Amino acid sequence: MSPDPATPASGPPAAEAATSDPAAGGPPAARPADGPPAVPAQVGAAAVRAGTSARDRRGRATLVALGYVLVVLNAPLGLWMIGLEGLVGAAFGGREYVLSVSATAVVCVLFALACWHGRWSRAQLRAAGAVLLVLTVWSLIGVAHHGLAQTLVGVRLTLVPLLLLVVLTALRRDQLETVLTMLSWLLVANAVAAVGELLVGPARLVRWGFEEDRAVRYIGDTFRVPGLTEFNGELGILAGAFLLGYVALWLTRDARPTRRTWHAGGVAAVLCLALSTSRSGALLVVAGVLGAVLLDRSGGAAGRRRARLVGLGVVGCVAVGFVAVGATGARSLFERFDVWAGLLGGGVPPWGLGVGGVGAATTSRVTSSAQVFVDNQFVSVGLQYGLWAMVVLLAGVGYGLLRLRRRSATRTGTVVHLAVLAGLAAAAMVIEAWEYPGAMLCLAAFVAYGLRLDGPVPGGPVRPSLTRWPGLDRPVAPGERRD
Repeated sequence: MSPDPATPASGPPAAEAATSDPAAGGPPAARPADGPPAVPAQVGAAAVRAGTSARDRRGRATLVALGYVLVVLNAPLGLWMIGLEGLVGAAFGGREYVLSVSATAVVCVLFALACWHGRWSRAQLRAAGAVLLVLTVWSLIGVAHHGLAQTLVGVRLTLVPLLLLVVLTALRRDQLETVLTMLSWLLVANAVAAVGELLVGPARLVRWGFEEDRAVRYIGDTFRVPGLTEFNGELGILAGAFLLGYVALWLTRDARPTRRTWHAGGVAAVLCLALSTSRSGALLVVAGVLGAVLLDRSGGAAGRRRARLVGLGVVGCVAVGFVAVGATGARSLFERFDVWAGLLGGGVPPWGLGVGGVGAATTSRVTSSAQVFVDNQFVSVGLQYGLWAMVVLLAGVGYGLLRLRRRSATRTGTVVHLAVLAGLAAAAMVIEAWEYPGAMLCLAAFVAYGLRLDGPVPGGPVRPSLTRWPGLDRPVAPGERRD
């Protein structure tokens, strides 16, 4: 019952209330000499609004910069077709590679900003220091073996995916959803371009200026369309990366995609994967989906049965698509076995050839050694860092899968991480997947989104999270310091 308006409520008189002690539960002290109490409150609110506005502006700028990186990395052929690559190259003395270099520069700036505004745990600082030490030592070995310029190209290829992962994990969930929406539209654009190239035909494309044996390639008599990327393998692994993440969300409890643009991106990814005839992209999807289905421990028995049905359906669709376009031969795989055996038996030093000794760095414009195609990320690591590094990497992948399997019982977003790690490990057996920064950006976006989904499994045991990423507000273990 409310007090009578004519009768003052119980409590201290007005004069006493104005000077009450806050520690005793009364209102803040306010004396006439201190000025109106509303002023500091208004100043504080204005400061909060200004800070929020600054964060919003920084977030929008980050998304614009990531959009630029997305287009440059995943639509280089499209930029050439509209003349933008030639225009920028002409402005820099005919250097058409300026666009690619600019994307790397933007990634480095975004990484620096993420580190500046983020909070790093001691474990993350130790991991970053270890990566920097290893990269420095083997960069010096690379400089001694094949020169500075080629080594720098190898360093760029190695670091860009890691920097992108840090940048993306620092974003909020709504920002990550925007990035995935941009990726969806990019896949749709690639699918439209791929269908158009198939209708036009390779002969006319060559007359238009498409480069043979790169933009125009065949498997038997089947034209392998590149879409807006440089060649079909790049389109295939990009499509496989998006399709894997999209399907993994369907396998994740309470995270099934509902946006129409994401559905359109998933359909476009299927089309791009089939028309590119990229077996590496298909292996990325199939192995990732099977890994998530077989290793996931969340969702209960009924949920796991549904996940297995979805996984088998995806695998069947991929198989049917490749049979339909006539890309079922395995001759290139057996040829790779001979290549790997020759490379590993060629007398590699225990410390390897150094960063950039094999792979895409040997095909750059500044290469100083013979071109070495590996088509196996594990073998590439063994050749650059020594065979011991290849063994450590394989063991690390196995250990990571086991850890994620155990963690999937308590954290929902782990399904996405299981799919990405299993798929990437399988694709790395037949292609140097790490050297495709566009596809790695796509996988990193889904990894970061999985972290944002990383809530407790309903009905499962709750364990404190021991992993913190810059910009993420997540629970920490009891006794763990935040600073």
